[in-house]
Amino acid sequence: MASPQTNRRPLVSVIGSSEADANMIRLAEEVGAVVAKLGAGLVTGGRTGIMSAASKGCAEAGGTVIAVIPGTDMDEANGYAHYVIPTGLGWARNVITGIAGDVIVVIGGAAGTLSEIAFAWMYDRPVIALSGSGGWAEKTAGQALDHRRNDVVIDCGSIAELEITLREQLRKAAGA
Repeated sequence: MASPQTNRRPLVSVIGSSEADANMIRLAEEVGAVVAKLGAGLVTGGRTGIMSAASKGCAEAGGTVIAVIPGTDMDEANGYAHYVIPTGLGWARNVITGIAGDVIVVIGGAAGTLSEIAFAWMYDRPVIALSGSGGWAEKTAGQALDHRRNDVVIDCGSIAELEITLREQLRKAAGA
């Protein structure tokens, strides 16, 4: 029997569009702040748009930000990252961002985000979608992606609802 991991802290991956409108940026900053408030670390793809905005919100709220970047140049990460993990994997790094979090939060999203959602789903990570943000968050909210699981992508319509749901999902992930 493995001993409990008492030092590991929870992680939340926030995924979404690198090209984001003002509403998505605002939501991402608020989500980042919620992640910090709940005491979890933030994982993103480390670049622009949703990734940068969530990182900013988390960092400014006193949280820890981890950037998993597609290239090898550490300077590719946005300026809010505390830790940068260069993968050299290009789009394949989406496997990492899609499963690194104990919980995955989706804001907007294009094809890259869809791949992260699929990996999260296949690797049994809870996925929460801010359905009002558009993109794949809206399209997958409340849906089962396939037969592999008996649940659905959790639909949250507001930051307040997200905070409650994220707290609950982190508690479940911790086995509490």
